[in-house]
Amino acid sequence: MTAQIRIDPTLCRGHAICALFFSDAVDLDQWGFGKVAAPVIDSERDLRRARRAAAACPNGAFVVTGADGSVDNGARRPRRLRVRAAR
Repeated sequence: MTAQIRIDPTLCRGHAICALFFSDAVDLDQWGFGKVAAPVIDSERDLRRARRAAAACPNGAFVVTGADGSVDNGARRPRRLRVRAAR
C-alpha cells in the first residue's frame, strides 16, 4: 500500500510528537515544528508508524493520505484542552 504524509502548518503547534513516533520521515525546524522529509510511505511498518504519529498529534496536524485520497489519521480526532478554574 502506498500512502503519503503531510503536516498542516496552520495546525502544527510544535509539540514534536510526530518526530518521536516517525523520525525517519519527519524533521524538525529550528523552532520545533515538524516538516516532512519523506512524504511517500511504501512499507506496512512505516504506515503503522505514520498512523501512530497521526493519532498522537494533539492538534491533528499530521495527516496520512491513502493512494485513493482517503484520509487515515489513526481514527482519532484532535483533542480540545479543557481549562479548569483555579480553586
